[in-house]
Amino acid sequence: MRELEELLKERVLLLDGAMGTMLMEFGIKVNQAPELLNVERPEVIEQIHRAYVEAGAQIIETNTFGSNRIKLSHYNLENRVRELTARGVEIAKKASGGRALVALSVGPTGVFAEPIGELSFDELVEVFAEQIEAGANAGADLIIIETMADIKEAKSAVVGAKKVCDLPVIVSMTYEEDGRTLLGTPPEVSAIVFESLGVSGIGANCSLGPEGFKEVVVRLSKITDLPIVIYANAGIPKVVHGKTIYPETPESFARKMAELVKLGANVVGGCCGTTPKHIKMLKELIPEKPVERQKEIKGLKVASRTSWVVIGDSFPTRIVGERINPTGKKKLQNSLKERNFSLVRSEAIRQVEKGAEILDVNVGVPGINEKEVLKEAVRTVMEAVNVPLMIDTKDPEALEEGLKMCDGKPIVNSCSAEKRDIERILPLVKKYGAGVILLAVDEKGISKDGRKRAEVIRKLMDRMTSEGIRKEDMIADVLNLAVSAMPGCAEETLKALRIVKNELKLPTILGVSNVSFGLPSRSSINSAFVSMAIHSGLDAGIVNPLDENIVRTIFSADVLVGKDPEAKRLSSIESPQEERKEEKKTPKNLLDEIFQKVVEGDREGIVEPVKKALEKYEPLEISDRALIPALEKVGEEFEKGKIFLPQMLKSAQAVQTAFSYLKEALKKEGVSGKKLGKIVMATVYGDVHEIGKNIVITLLENSGFEVVDLGVNVPPEKVVEAVKKEKADVVGLSALMTTTLPSMEETVKALRDANLNVPVVVGGAVVDEEFAKRIGAIYGEDARQAVKIMRRLVGDKTNGES
Repeated sequence: MRELEELLKERVLLLDGAMGTMLMEFGIKVNQAPELLNVERPEVIEQIHRAYVEAGAQIIETNTFGSNRIKLSHYNLENRVRELTARGVEIAKKASGGRALVALSVGPTGVFAEPIGELSFDELVEVFAEQIEAGANAGADLIIIETMADIKEAKSAVVGAKKVCDLPVIVSMTYEEDGRTLLGTPPEVSAIVFESLGVSGIGANCSLGPEGFKEVVVRLSKITDLPIVIYANAGIPKVVHGKTIYPETPESFARKMAELVKLGANVVGGCCGTTPKHIKMLKELIPEKPVERQKEIKGLKVASRTSWVVIGDSFPTRIVGERINPTGKKKLQNSLKERNFSLVRSEAIRQVEKGAEILDVNVGVPGINEKEVLKEAVRTVMEAVNVPLMIDTKDPEALEEGLKMCDGKPIVNSCSAEKRDIERILPLVKKYGAGVILLAVDEKGISKDGRKRAEVIRKLMDRMTSEGIRKEDMIADVLNLAVSAMPGCAEETLKALRIVKNELKLPTILGVSNVSFGLPSRSSINSAFVSMAIHSGLDAGIVNPLDENIVRTIFSADVLVGKDPEAKRLSSIESPQEERKEEKKTPKNLLDEIFQKVVEGDREGIVEPVKKALEKYEPLEISDRALIPALEKVGEEFEKGKIFLPQMLKSAQAVQTAFSYLKEALKKEGVSGKKLGKIVMATVYGDVHEIGKNIVITLLENSGFEVVDLGVNVPPEKVVEAVKKEKADVVGLSALMTTTLPSMEETVKALRDANLNVPVVVGGAVVDEEFAKRIGAIYGEDARQAVKIMRRLVGDKTNGES
C-alpha cells in the first residue's frame, strides 16, 4: 500500500462512518466498553467494517476509540489494552481484504492534562503509546487521533505515536458552534501545533453537521498546506419518542460534504449518525481529485492554547516581552528561589496589557532546580495570559519540561551552531514541534563581522534542515552587541540582519536592549536602534513593553516601512484616553484585591490578601463581598467569549484556595461553614465521559455547594440510592453519547418512581432543551448555566417555593 501522503496528492479519500450508530442498528445495547465487542462479538464488528468497505470507504477506522487504559479502567479492563486494540485492528484488516487502509482510532482519555487537570504530559504519552504500539504491531496502516478537545492531550498522543511507530498520523479536533474546542482552541492553533509535530493530516470531526465545518475548512486552508480531514455528524441529533434521530439523509449529507471538498478538504467521511448508505452516496458525489490550494498565511507561526501569532515580512514587528528574566532583578530572583510565582504572573499580565504578543520566560538563577522552576513558571504564565511563549534556557532537561508543559507551539530561545547545542537542543525542538531561534554563535564565539555572523546562521539553518526541522519553524538572531564595549558593532548587526533577511529568507529577532548596555538614556538609544533594525529587516524585538517610548517607536517604524500602512497599532496607543482599552485598576482595599486575584486565577497570590482580610472582615463577608462576585464576573466574561474554560477553572481554583482559609477561620470561631445545598452528580449508565461533569462539580464546589460525585457509568438505581441517603437538593446528570440518552431518561423515571421529586438538571453535548423537557428535567446549556440553575433551585427550595 503506498504512503498516505502520496495517495492524498492524487485523490480525495473517503473515510467510513459511525461505529456506534451501526451497533444500535444491529440491536446491540452498549452498556460496557464497546471495544470488548472485539473479542465477544467480532463477527458484528467485521460485518460493519465490511459494509463500509463495500460502500466505497478507502479508510476504515478500528473499533478502538476508547481502548486506552484510562477509559477501560471504568470497566475494570485496563489490563486488556493491548488485547482489545490488537483485535480491533485484526478484525478491520480482515474485513478490508486489502481494499481499504486501516486506521487505528485513538480517542481522548476523558480527563484533562495539566495545567488544566492533574494528569502529566508524560503520563498521557505512556497511555497513548501503549494503545498505539499495540495497534501498529497488529498491522494498522495509519493512526487517527480523533475527537480531541484538549490540544495538550492531542499533542501527547502524537508524541506517543512517534515514540513507538513511524506510521502516518492524522489529528482531528472537535469544535463547538463558536469555532473553538471546549477549551477554546481555534482551528488555526490546531494547524500550527500539529503541522510542526510532523503529522500527515489535520482536521475535525463530531459535534457538528457538514455545514458547521465549512468555516473550519476555509480557515485551515488559509494557514496550512497539510491535507484536511473532515468527518461530520449526520446533523445535530434530536430525541423523538425515545429514539435518537439525525436530520441529514444520505443524500443531503453527501451533497453538503461534497461542498467541503470544493473548499479544500482532502479526506471526508462520517461520524455520529452516519451509515454505509451515507458513505455510498458520498462516494458518488465527491470529485476524484482534490482542489489545488495555496496557504495564504506564511511565516513563523507560534501559538498559545487559544491564540496565534505569525512572524514574518507581511506582519507587524512583533513585541516579545523580556521582563520574566531574573538577570539583574533581585526581587524576581528571590521569589523564584522561594518557588513563589506571583511576581511571574503579574509581570506576564502587565506585559501583555502593554502590548507584548509573545512572552520570553527565563528562570536562570544560580542554585535553583531550573528543571522544576521553569516548568512551574511556564504553567503560571499560561494560566495568567493567552499569548504564545518563548522558552529561554540552555539546560536541555529544563527545556524539555517547559516544552511538555506548554499548551501550544512555543519558540525555543535558542540554539547556537555549537556542537553541544545541536546535539542537545535540536532533538527537543523536533520532538515537541517548537519554533527555534538560530543564534549566530559557533565554536569560535561571536564574530564582530556581520557577514560572518550571517554565515553562521546559514550553516546552522542547513544543519537544522538536514535534521528534519522545517525552515518555517526557524527565526534568526544575529546577536546585538553593546556599542559601549564595541564601537561600530551596531552597523555590523544591521548588516547581518539585511543578509539573513534578503539572502537566507529567514525571519529575524534581536534582544534590542543589549545595544545600550552601560550607556545613559538607554530607552532613547534602544528606540533609535530598533527603528534602524526594522528598516534593515527586523521582524521581532525582545524588549521591555512597559517602556512606552520603544513601543511607540516600533509602531511608528512599522508605519514607515509599510508593515502597518493604516497605522492601526499606532492609533491604538494615540487615541483619546476614554477610547483606549481599560487598564487594570489598582485595588482599593483587601476585598478588591481578593476579587482581582480570583479574576486573574492567581491561586498563590490570593493567600496573603485573604490572610490579611481575615484580620479585618468576617469569613462570610469575604466570601459574599469578594469571592462569589468575582466568580460571577468570571462567568460573565466566559459567556461573552472574552475568556475560555481554562481561565474559568483557574479562577475557581483560586476561590477554592481562599475557601480553605475561610473554613479554618470558621472552625476556630466555632461556626460551621454552611453549604448552599447538596448536589448529587453522575454521568449516566453506559457513558464514561466525565470532563463536562467534572467542570460543573468544580464550579459548584467553589460556589458553596456540597457535591456528591457518583462518577461515570452510573446505573439509575445507584442515583436513587444516593439521593435518598444524602437527602440531595438537586441531581445533575451528564451524557455525551447519543446511545446513552435513554439511560438519562430511565434515571429520571427511576427517581420519580421512587417518589423523589428532587429537581434534575441535565446537560452534555447530545442533550437539548426539548429532550430535557420531555423527560421531566431542566436543561443546563453549559457549566456556568448549570450552576446558575442550581443556585436558583436551592434558593427556591429554601424559600418554600418547591
